Amino acid sequence: INKTVFQSIAEISLKDVEDIVPVESRFAKSVGVSIEDNKLKISADVRVKYGVNAGTVSSQVQNHIYENILFMTGFKTSDITVNVVGFEI
Repeated sequence: INKTVFQSIAEISLKDVEDIVPVESRFAKSVGVSIEDNKLKISADVRVKYGVNAGTVSSQVQNHIYENILFMTGFKTSDITVNVVGFEI
């Protein structure tokens, strides 16, 4: 499976979580994917809605990405990093 498949699943997963906004720019995507030593690693940059607990919503994002990738591909993600880069008002 190509890395872009995992990236697409993770990006769609981010849109399902209510209290975050994926961070995107013209030069970079909100989700990065790497495969090292047969281990799938995902990194996601998000902004958390103001007033929401960043730790709680980050755990929700991690679980949602993990479950969707496992369900759609059968692969277990070894590492999902959620980078909270700011807040959304």
